[in-house]
Amino acid sequence: MGKDFVMVSVLSEPLSGVLHELLTARSLRERNKELALALVAAADRGEANQLTRHWARPDHTGRPALPGGLRLRAESVLADGDAVVLRATARTGRAVWSLVAELGFDAAGHLARYQDLLVARPDTD
Repeated sequence: MGKDFVMVSVLSEPLSGVLHELLTARSLRERNKELALALVAAADRGEANQLTRHWARPDHTGRPALPGGLRLRAESVLADGDAVVLRATARTGRAVWSLVAELGFDAAGHLARYQDLLVARPDTD
């Protein structure tokens, strides 16, 4: 009876480090895109957040409130590192806007940077 020979595939350290960096960067990009889309979903539920700051007004308690019927729809989401660029359409009643936002997230997934451009679009109805 001989010993069974088991061949174990081991990545070389430089290749392993590169693979780890690629997988980590991809995971970070995907997480940040999901966070940006979660802000869109929260806005669609009527929750005021950074994306809806243009429409938020204080209610009777002083907390930010959104106009009824405000809807955000993500058109595209791109991510690179900690930065996410979101292109969305916002609607309330017959008014329509294009929103382009750059969001930066820290290591814990908190919004650390935000800037946007909001452009009113002509009524298409």
